[in-house]
Formats: sequence, C-alpha cells, structure tokens
Amino acid sequence: MENIHILIAEDDESMQNSLSFILEDEGYKVSTAFNGDEAIEIIYNCINTNKPVDLLITDIQMPEKNGLELIKQLIESKIKIAKIVITGHGDKDLLINLIRLGCDDFLAKPFEPDEVCQKVSEVISKYKLIKEEDNKKTETLLKKNIDLSLEVEKYRKTVKNIKKELNNAIITYNDLIKLKNSNYNIPIAYKVKALKDLGGDYFNICDTSCGSDIIVADVAGHDMAASYHTIIIKSFFDEYSRSLKNTHEFLTILNQALLENGQNERMVTAIFLSIDIDNMYAHFVSAGHPKALIISNKNENIKYIDIIGNILGLNSKVELDQKKLKIEEGDRIILYTDGIVNSYYIDGPTGKRFFLGEKGLKNLVDKYKNENLSSFIDHLWNDIMAYCKYKQKDDMLLFGIEIPSNKNK
Repeated sequence: MENIHILIAEDDESMQNSLSFILEDEGYKVSTAFNGDEAIEIIYNCINTNKPVDLLITDIQMPEKNGLELIKQLIESKIKIAKIVITGHGDKDLLINLIRLGCDDFLAKPFEPDEVCQKVSEVISKYKLIKEEDNKKTETLLKKNIDLSLEVEKYRKTVKNIKKELNNAIITYNDLIKLKNSNYNIPIAYKVKALKDLGGDYFNICDTSCGSDIIVADVAGHDMAASYHTIIIKSFFDEYSRSLKNTHEFLTILNQALLENGQNERMVTAIFLSIDIDNMYAHFVSAGHPKALIISNKNENIKYIDIIGNILGLNSKVELDQKKLKIEEGDRIILYTDGIVNSYYIDGPTGKRFFLGEKGLKNLVDKYKNENLSSFIDHLWNDIMAYCKYKQKDDMLLFGIEIPSNKNK
C-alpha cells in the first residue's frame, strides 16, 4: 500500500500479532513495540530512512511509557505522524483529551478486521491530502512533466475514440478479458470473473522478439467508470505493443493519462511482466499490485516477489517498484488481482471472516504445482471459489505462465 509504514505500540502480544496480521495482509509495512519507549526509538530511527513511520496505532495502557505519554512526546518533538489510539475503557474524558492532543481516530476493543482497515485507510488518506497540499506549494510539476505531457498528447485521439464506446461498456469489457490468440511465445492459462456485469480486472499479453510482455491491472470498482478506465489501459497497452517502449515509461505515461482522461479519480493497481527467453530473465514492474508468485522448476520452491510501488490514477508523481530475476525452463509465474487473496468465507456460529490471504494462496499453489499448467490453474481456481463458498466479493483474475526452453542454447 504505497510503502505505508505502520507502527503498532501494544503490550498485549496476541493483540499485537492480530493487528500485524490484518495490516500486513492489506500490504502495509508493519513494525511493533511493546511500550512507548520502544515506539519512540523506532520512530526516531526511521525518520531519516526511506521508510519513516507514517501511522502510529497505540494502546493507552502500557508499561514504562503509556500511550498518552507517547503521544505527548511526539507532539512536543514536533514529529508529524498520524495517530490512532486503542481503547477499551469507554472513558469519554480520555477520548476528548486525546482529540485535543491531535489524535486522528480511535479503535474501541473489541474490533473487526474491516473496522481496522477502514480506520487506517481513512486516517492515511487524510494525511496524504495534507502532504499533497504542502507539496503543491514547493513543487513545479508542470516543468518536470513537459516531456510526459507531450507523450500523453499522442494518445488523446485514441482516448477520444474510446469514449464513444461507453454505451457498449458491458460487451466491450467482456471482449477485453478474452484473449483472441492462444498461441504465444510462452504457454499461458488464466481464469477471470467479474463481480458484476462490469469489472475492473484486466490482463493482456503481447509477444516480443525475445519473449512476451504481460500486464495485469485492477481498477477499483465494478461500474461504468471502472470499465472506462479498463478501456484506457487496453488502449495504451495496444499502443505499447506496437511501439515496445520502456516498461517503466509505459506505466508512468498510463498514470498521467488516467489522471487527465478519467471521468473521476479511480485507483488502479498494475503489474507488468517482461519475459526474456533469450537471456532467461523475468522483469517485474509493480504499481501497488499484489505480489506475484514464482515456482521454481528446479527445486519446487514457491516464493512471492516482494515489490509494491505506488498505485496509479491518484498522483501526478508516481514511484514504481521493479525487480529482475533469472528464470529457468519449467518455472511458473502466477499473477492475480486482490479479489483472489481477499476472498473469504464467514463462519456461521461466530460470524468471523476467514480470508484466504497470501499464505492460503501459496498453500493451494503448492498443492497443485506438479500438474500441467492448464490443469494447475483450473484446480487452483476451483479451490479458491470453493474457499469463498462460490460467493465472490470482488472481481477475480488468475493468470499463470510457464517458462519454455531457450531455443538459442
């Protein structure tokens, strides 16, 4: 989640672990402390790093230095950081005092995972807007983006033509998520299902002189606007496949186009994968998208590719994360949208939600990794749907590739 760093100050280990699991599953970087002194030390140590603490979630009752003392020290030190307080006491005077001190929100025990995620998202969004206003006073984005604007101008004709197709959005979207070709430089298999008639999940592949390029994207929402943004992505990928521009440049230009041509602000996550069969490497570029999975054919090891990057469609300045990995014949790479790992079922007696998560997906991949690619994706998809009792809560997309042999060897 845009490299957001959250510090949890909580002396109850089970509560600390529970919050860490919820937030890490959402993609946040999480650090933990058992008291206020530990929390202050972590905050100071991270100030001059590339991952300072953005949000503090603290309990009030802690040994050595409690939550109230911790917040006061942060204010006295003029450290600007978002703050959420955990309280189970229902003390009205305490809450009023916390608000006066500058506390942004609070969590009353007991709380549900959804409540935690919503509070965190709201507080981070508020601070993000404050930072953006400060940046506007000191930055001259126009000068830095002249070259980028010129590139975007080349695509405006295409975008204008695409706008005429909005009345046929459902037909268009269904056409977008079906590959018309089945014979690419690399073997593929995929499953995709929109939550409603219109969806925001998108994928595509184009062959290159040395392999293939693949994009998987997820537009927030399941309405006409989501479908419209998906069409923009397709338009740009089609243009990219003809010009074969730099991958990083493509996502940067796409971000600018989403901001300028979108009907409304809409978050878009994306991962771009370039497979070079000649040199046997995979190049990943991520814009806030869920981590890819790679399965080694040599030792059957399964691991996530740890890249994040900024979400597209929100800010003019976007930072992308990338990684280049060596690959071997028979290796598999799994790309997906967050509807997969966020799928869940509800336990009837308790009403508790059980999310599949990254760990659950990895376990299913391990279960079927020895099957042929098509069967592997089919069984993986069926188990995911069964896990959520065939009641999906979001668009879902699962895309698998298998590295072929290097014919130049």
